Amino acid sequence: MLTHYVNDIDHNKPTVILLHGFISDHTTFHLIIDNIYKQNINVITIDLPGHGKDHSTHDVTWDMAYISKEIVEIIDYYKLSNVYLHGYSMGGRVALSVAVEYPNKLNGLILESASPGISNLNEKLNRIELDNIRAEKIKSIGIEAFVDEWSKMPLFDSQLSLSDVEKNRIKQMRLSQSPEGLAKSLTDYGTGNQPSNWKALHQLNIPTCILVGEYDEKFINIGQKMKQYINNSEFHIVNRAGHTIHVEQPEKFDTIIIDFILGGKLCQDNGKL
Repeated sequence: MLTHYVNDIDHNKPTVILLHGFISDHTTFHLIIDNIYKQNINVITIDLPGHGKDHSTHDVTWDMAYISKEIVEIIDYYKLSNVYLHGYSMGGRVALSVAVEYPNKLNGLILESASPGISNLNEKLNRIELDNIRAEKIKSIGIEAFVDEWSKMPLFDSQLSLSDVEKNRIKQMRLSQSPEGLAKSLTDYGTGNQPSNWKALHQLNIPTCILVGEYDEKFINIGQKMKQYINNSEFHIVNRAGHTIHVEQPEKFDTIIIDFILGGKLCQDNGKL
C-alpha cells in the first residue's frame, strides 16, 4: 500500500484523494487541505512512488497498472464508497489511469493541469528519450543542481509571484526528494512510458472537473481537447494561475473542489474564475 496521510474517516462524508506532481509530495497541498476538511469532506493525500516518504520497492516496475492497484487498495482498506480522485500534473495522469481502469471505484474525477499521455508514436518516443535523459541527469548532477534547473522551466514562471515563504517551502520540498526515486519514476511512469489514455476518454462516464490556469497555454489546449472527449465533464480556466493552481490560487481551487464534490453549481458554468 502506498504511503498516505489521513485523518479519521467518517463514512457518512465523501472522500477526496489528492495526488501530487513530479518532484513533489503530499505536502504540496498544505494550503488547501484544511478548508476542504472543514466542509465535511474526508481528505487523503498520497506520496506517489519515488516521492516523499514513499517506501515502494525498487524491485518492481512502477507502471500505471501497479500504481492504480495500490491506490485502489487504499480505497478498499478504508471501505470508501463515495470517492473523488484528484490529480495534479503527473498525479493527474495517474488519477486518469485509475479512472479508466477502475471506474466503479470513483464518484468523481478532478484533473488539474493534467494530460492523458501522448498518442503520437514519434512524440512518444521523443518523450521517452527526454525522460531517460532527465533520469540520468538527476543521478549525475545531483538533486540541488536538478532542482535549480527544474525551477527555471517556463512552466513555473507564474510561481515567481508567490511569497518568499512559499517559494522557499517549494524549494525545500523539491530538495528533500530522493534522486534515485525521482529517476525511477521518470523511467517507469513518465509521460513517455505511460500508455496513452486519449482513446479511453470517451468511455468515462463519471463526473469530471478539468482545471487549468490562464497562464498555462499548453494545458489549456489539452484540457479543452479532453473536455470534448469526456462526456460528463466541465472545464475551468482559473484566473491569475499557471500550472500549479492549488499553490498559486488555493482559495479558488478549494471553492471549485468543494462545490464539485458537494454538488454545487460552480463546476457547471464552464467559465473563468
